[in-house]
Amino acid sequence: MLRLASSSASLADGTTLFIGGSWQAANDTYQRFDPAHLERSTGTFASATPEHVASAYEAASAAQPVWSSTPAPQRAEILRRAADLLEARVDEAARRLTSDMGKAIRDARAEVLRSVAILRYFSGELLQPAGEIYPSADPNTMLLTVEEPLGVVCAITPWNFPFAIPTWKLAPALGFGNAVVWKPAEWASGSAVFLTEILAAAGLPDGVLNLVTGKGSRLSSSLTGDPRLAALTFTGSGEVGVRLRQAVADRNVKVQLELGGKNPAVVLADADLEDASVQVVRGAMLCTGQRCTATSRVYVERSVAPRFRELLRQQVERLVVGDPFDEATDVGPLASPEQRDTVASYLQIARDEQLEVITGGTIDSPGSCFVTPTVLAGARSDSRLMREEIFGPVLVVEEVDDFDAALEAANDTEFGLSSAVFTKDIAKAMAFVRRTQSGVVHINRETAGVEPHVPFGGLKASSSMNREQGKAARLFFTTTKTVYLRST
Repeated sequence: MLRLASSSASLADGTTLFIGGSWQAANDTYQRFDPAHLERSTGTFASATPEHVASAYEAASAAQPVWSSTPAPQRAEILRRAADLLEARVDEAARRLTSDMGKAIRDARAEVLRSVAILRYFSGELLQPAGEIYPSADPNTMLLTVEEPLGVVCAITPWNFPFAIPTWKLAPALGFGNAVVWKPAEWASGSAVFLTEILAAAGLPDGVLNLVTGKGSRLSSSLTGDPRLAALTFTGSGEVGVRLRQAVADRNVKVQLELGGKNPAVVLADADLEDASVQVVRGAMLCTGQRCTATSRVYVERSVAPRFRELLRQQVERLVVGDPFDEATDVGPLASPEQRDTVASYLQIARDEQLEVITGGTIDSPGSCFVTPTVLAGARSDSRLMREEIFGPVLVVEEVDDFDAALEAANDTEFGLSSAVFTKDIAKAMAFVRRTQSGVVHINRETAGVEPHVPFGGLKASSSMNREQGKAARLFFTTTKTVYLRST
């Protein structure tokens, strides 16, 4: 049974701040609405103030010493219990997620289960060896390293994966002994409350996890300016990420940023074109294209381009677009009217530049968040459609002469998160691995898809280079002491 006030669970009165182990309200509130049915409110949420953030840091700082000294197996058990609790409520969590941002229910359920897997992975990772023993030049000295928590961590998370991305930050941050102040995106507030309930019910001590809901621009300076902040982990837009990094640049704050991508797929003439079309469409269109790892650009060798374009058209037109709560739906609405307007602006650019529409290209009225999955062709390399992250179900296909031309075009971007190549030629596949400028590389797979036990992150403007997940999470959320132990 969850030990929470009923108001926080029902989201009826804005009691959605979780500070020092208790749910609190605020003077100001905001509402969120189901993007598939904009007339339906999904909850009323507290709009936190800088004073609330200061209280959250105070609670986290007070809880930090006891939590950091809690044995790792006990922290691991809390993560394991959280995984069990979340798995027992997977359908409820998935419906909460779909209500928040319109993700098709099958994808929402898969995301919640991914969060379960992340919690279980880190509950096991906490029991792995920590520290190392080194040889010393002094025969009377044992030389070793020990890991310690960083202190209070601030986690700022986006709306597009409201369970998975917070979990892959919170699980290792908490698991390795850090207290956390968490600010989720406004659009994901309901899912954030749900996940906080789960972690609290699993046995986190009061003050170890603190949730502040509200507008990021209102809270940014208080989140980054608190002197108790030891580390900042953020996923979101490049513009916001750069501002956050600059805000802590003059202090000894560890920073982890994941800032999006403009992910290319290269399709060579020898590829299994039908399978490649399936993978590319999955990467581009599922989750309504609202993934930082979504496929956005495709470069296909000219000799097979007509066939591949036709296969893309067929695959996209098979997608079921509609009510995200319907199990048959593949593509739901965009997450908000604001995101709908953003995607509409890019489709207007396509019309202005007279791009070829292979399929799609239409968008519902301003009162709707639905957009038809779209495949375009004929964009110039300097078009905004080829340079900027659209974050919607829009894919641009271009023809190239050969592998080298495709690789050059794929790398022609400020981003470097994920890339893919489709080929049966192992030599070209390995050349792509060596030469592609991305932190994640897929061979004969869609550009999206992340497993919890391997490092995740990008190159260039996509990342701060501090990787997430897997053993990389241990490196970020801990610090190392070197110990010289001399016997007398």
